[in-house]
Amino acid sequence: ELHAHLNGSLSINTLQKLCKMQRSDTTCNETFMDLDTTNFSSLSECFKMFDIAHALTITPQAVFVATCDVIKEFHEDNVIYLELRSTPRAVKDVMTKTEYLQAIIKAIEASKSEFPQILVKLLVSINRKQGYEPAEENINLAIQFMEKHPEHVVGIDLSGDPTVPNEMETNDILKFKPDRLGHCTCIHPSLQGSQQLFDTLLESKIPVELCLTSNIKCKTVSSYMYHQFKYLYKAGHPITIGTDDKGVFNTCLSKELEILSSVFNIGKQQLKELSALSVQYSFASTEEKKNLTAVIENFD
Repeated sequence: ELHAHLNGSLSINTLQKLCKMQRSDTTCNETFMDLDTTNFSSLSECFKMFDIAHALTITPQAVFVATCDVIKEFHEDNVIYLELRSTPRAVKDVMTKTEYLQAIIKAIEASKSEFPQILVKLLVSINRKQGYEPAEENINLAIQFMEKHPEHVVGIDLSGDPTVPNEMETNDILKFKPDRLGHCTCIHPSLQGSQQLFDTLLESKIPVELCLTSNIKCKTVSSYMYHQFKYLYKAGHPITIGTDDKGVFNTCLSKELEILSSVFNIGKQQLKELSALSVQYSFASTEEKKNLTAVIENFD
């Protein structure tokens, strides 16, 4: 799993737990009873779920509990490698951005002994909507934490709005050649992109992180059958399958692979090959990649 936002991955059970930690009353169960994660009218409606998660993760202890729960649930889905991503957040008089990241690292380390079968890494996210100064601050934090915790903090995630096509900017990003690309929703000519953009992407060989259910529920693609997976897989382009926000979209990695199997007739051996290739696109160490690949190859 190479594309998972921490706060978007919080399950209803975890949100209820965090609510009770914060409020110490019985109203929390009712708070989440009416949440509908099956039908969103737009991407902005999806993001409202993040507001709930953010409101419940305003202390280092809450961030720690949230991260531990997310790791546990991915482990229960038999995920053996997880790259979480999260934007550092500060809450006035309660939590600094440094404390936020420290809480995540603490949770990753605490989970190692309880769930040794899953290897967890962190990407520090930069939300482009927040502007230049927060971006620079988060980059500096990422560098500090990568130097202090190189075994845990392995990269930077730059995120924007996946519904807005911008051919010039997309060309610039492709020329920059990041290690991986997320979603790539507006690149294929049938999805508000152009043939030139799609050809440039294919030539780049940059692996693309695809999150099928996320794109469907946020209405960035009309149906699974016309998802960009179809075009990239047919072209033999490097791809990896992720959940994006398993809590928001009520999914898991097993469900996403099941969708591939049923919609695109992808067989078991092909799914194994996709998983094994995903290891090579990860930010794990060479030795870690070797061990992960062996686990997948031995899976029956």
